[in-house]
Amino acid sequence: MYYDEDPIIEVKDFSLFIDNQEVLKDINLTLYNNESVLIYGERNSGKSSLLRSFVHLNEELFENVYGKGDIKYKGIDVREQDKKYLRSNITYTESKFLQNFNYITLKELLKISLGISPQNLSYENITLLKKIGLIDKFSDLKSLKYYNDLSNWSSADKLSLLLFISLAQNPKVFMFDSIFDHIDDFLLKKIKDLILDINQNRVLIFATRNLFRYLDICNRVIVLNKGKIIFDSTPQEFIINFKLNNFRNL
Repeated sequence: MYYDEDPIIEVKDFSLFIDNQEVLKDINLTLYNNESVLIYGERNSGKSSLLRSFVHLNEELFENVYGKGDIKYKGIDVREQDKKYLRSNITYTESKFLQNFNYITLKELLKISLGISPQNLSYENITLLKKIGLIDKFSDLKSLKYYNDLSNWSSADKLSLLLFISLAQNPKVFMFDSIFDHIDDFLLKKIKDLILDINQNRVLIFATRNLFRYLDICNRVIVLNKGKIIFDSTPQEFIINFKLNNFRNL
């Protein structure tokens, strides 16, 4: 694949060690504007560790973390960039975040994540909530009072709310870590349509173990196995290799 512009994210000779175990091995990767990237691999292949490395999240989850090599965002080493700035431009979302909804209200969540309240949503916020199918939760004071308690939300609506927060932050890079793997086809179709709307001038990354649910919205497929990139090309090339049984050892 050929690109005539500078990469948004550039990873060069990067290895990651957690608790003295090498979980990523000599990763070389460049990500560009308008790419929708599918990162596929089995459990413990390194998908999550790689994405979390872009925004320094591994260090907050594990005690003994260190890396070798470079990761750059817009040409600058991520280690030299302010974490708040970095995470406002590169959002990482995973299903475990939903567990936090048991300990926070809707009002608190919106205040912390977006600096807004349910009563002062912008036109853009309202439009996005309509597309996701959550606008009824904000329709009147009675609804707001009931849905302020996030335990009253269904699992699917909590996931949609998490997606709303991620999209409303308007980052340059979206990273979705296995977050859509267990939703029904109807909700996935709605989310896919929304994602296609916001794809312009951004990088979208989907990490998953269920690759065929995402091939239709991605223009690049990366396969990780035991911390190494073993494939990086187009969905068409991936399907050819898959049919040839080239990934039978995954």
